[in-house]
Amino acid sequence: MAEDPRTTRTRLALRDALRSLLSTHTLDDVSVSLLCVTAGVHRTTFYGHAPGVRQFAVAEFAADLDRIATVAVDAEGETPDQVARRYLGSLRNLLTHLVDDRTVYRALLTSDSRGSFRAALEGRLRARAEQALGVFARQRVVGVPDDPRERAEAAAFIAGALVGVIDVWTLSDDADVIDAGARITALLPRWWPRG
Repeated sequence: MAEDPRTTRTRLALRDALRSLLSTHTLDDVSVSLLCVTAGVHRTTFYGHAPGVRQFAVAEFAADLDRIATVAVDAEGETPDQVARRYLGSLRNLLTHLVDDRTVYRALLTSDSRGSFRAALEGRLRARAEQALGVFARQRVVGVPDDPRERAEAAAFIAGALVGVIDVWTLSDDADVIDAGARITALLPRWWPRG
């Protein structure tokens, strides 16, 4: 179901205000009151979106990364190498987004919400990894786990590693997404197609 346009406008105003505030404040220092004044939103309206600033930030910005990590593939119409190239493209897009919005993601990763953000991101990336492994399994890529538990373990391993890489990348000043994409891809399991 589509979000109500007023809800969308309010959410975007809050996001923009938070993004602006994070250029001069830590996430832990941004109160609901300050965020609402900056966004021009009433506090009761804010509480319709989240119980607090940190929860709002975690939900919104983890969802952004999830949208970028989403890859639509055709398991029957594409080769494993083509699918792997699409995932590499998505990874590069994700890294580019992290460079472009580094202030926000650094704030999340250096705040009291660090664990919550990493957990939210890991859960979303695990679901994306499971989808990728499902595609590779249907394409009969040698080495991709067939057993559901083993596939879940592989997805958890990949997602956890990606969250760690995102953390390191975001806290660095590296902006070379091509080189970083190649380094990260080289860390994936041997059976992951290289594209």
